[in-house]
Amino acid sequence: MKKEVNNEIIEKCLSLEKELLQYRLWGNLIPNKSWNANLRKVLPKNQWDTLRKFIYKKDSNKCFICYTSGVRLEAHEHWKYDYEHSIQKLHDINALCSMCHLNQHLGFAFQTLKNEEKINKLIDHWCKINNESNKNFRIYAKKVLSLWELKNQFDWKIVDKNGKNIFKGLNFDDLMKSLK
Repeated sequence: MKKEVNNEIIEKCLSLEKELLQYRLWGNLIPNKSWNANLRKVLPKNQWDTLRKFIYKKDSNKCFICYTSGVRLEAHEHWKYDYEHSIQKLHDINALCSMCHLNQHLGFAFQTLKNEEKINKLIDHWCKINNESNKNFRIYAKKVLSLWELKNQFDWKIVDKNGKNIFKGLNFDDLMKSLK
């Protein structure tokens, strides 16, 4: 049964997203129900490996956000949210360094980084990329978590760049063409 989300929640989401878009590096957290809806889990390993290597090459073997090169890169799926129609759509996939990638998954990072030194490194990276203070990081992080809590109220339809359900009918060749 599809959840109905009222216009007030949609407006709050749009407002928070607009505020967060001012940052070069920001955590666009995916809703709880979408945690396993990622290409790494959906695609066979050989296709995922082909895809991520293609992404690294597409992004010139450097982090898409901070431009660091010569480090281990990770493929990150960037999703766009159509709040009015409850559609979570794959927008792009980019190569990220581990610090930018952890910042993209801020909730996960805070849950898994038990060491205060690692958390401070994560925060310092965000501050450096966005030219912001630690104080502003805390304000920003609250907004990220607020948006995530609102996103969890939707019943998302998760689609690829071509609008196809990521779990049904995903065509690897079409996906690769859409990322070029």
